[in-house]
Amino acid sequence: MFRNGKSTLILKVLVVFLSFAMATAGFSAGANSARIIPTGKVSIIKDGKVVGEFSKEAPLPEGSLLRCEAKCTVRLDDVYMVVEPETVFSVKPMANRHELYVQEGTIYYSLSESSRPLQFSTPAGDATTGDLAMTDSELKGYVRATGNTTEIGVIGGGTMMLATVSGEMAVTPGNAVTTGTSDSGTPVAGTVGAGGLTRNQKFALGAAGAIVVAAGAAALIGSSGGGGDSGSPSSP
Repeated sequence: MFRNGKSTLILKVLVVFLSFAMATAGFSAGANSARIIPTGKVSIIKDGKVVGEFSKEAPLPEGSLLRCEAKCTVRLDDVYMVVEPETVFSVKPMANRHELYVQEGTIYYSLSESSRPLQFSTPAGDATTGDLAMTDSELKGYVRATGNTTEIGVIGGGTMMLATVSGEMAVTPGNAVTTGTSDSGTPVAGTVGAGGLTRNQKFALGAAGAIVVAAGAAALIGSSGGGGDSGSPSSP
């Protein structure tokens, strides 16, 4: 018969692996299953001011402008995202699409054949994913907003059609569509070319996701002792 210490350790290991499997799959049942899993502080921003903060896994504040101090994961029912540190963004799940606004920073995403379209919105223009020609179970890509330029690329897993102000374009693995605005704010025609990710950055979706999920599982285990903190976003 196991002693209590061994039983507790086995339970903790099972929780870690189950949490990891659920998050990397990126699929959860239910319309209100959107979650955010941070490794540091997440700020909720309104009118340029921080109106709330949280640092534990919580329901996604849908449509709210967020800033992750460290890497964080956003888990929707059919899309999985890893957010780079200091990225300012918002996510609004909808019945026929997901609206992803990136004010500044980089977000990696993972799509399946059943994923709803991603509608990207940035200061440099908008774009929407279309048909996916899958070569793997998941198509992995990224969106990066810097100043008056936006880059939306595919890392691997298939080819993605992307509708921009310049029309619909096919984005193959290793390539990206770059859009921008002129000094006067006029949209500049999008172009398809080699993506700007480095070799190390191309592994960010999987590696960063594993780190974030492990941190989320650790937080879950730590709070199972009855801390009473639900992890919901707080306001001052």
